[in-house]
Amino acid sequence: MKKLQKKVHEVSSEKKKLEERVKSVEYENSSLLKKVEADQVEIDILKVRIAVLEEEKAQRDE
Repeated sequence: MKKLQKKVHEVSSEKKKLEERVKSVEYENSSLLKKVEADQVEIDILKVRIAVLEEEKAQRDE
């Protein structure tokens, strides 16, 4: 019986550790997704700036 209780305690402890790890990974994932979104916005802004500069260059070259 004590072996069973010990095993239950070990499994419970491991489950708790895994749940904490999952929360940590989910938080990290959320943080990375926000960074990706911010980077994508910056990329889109730079694409627009490039298009404007290319248009200005084309007008100068005419």
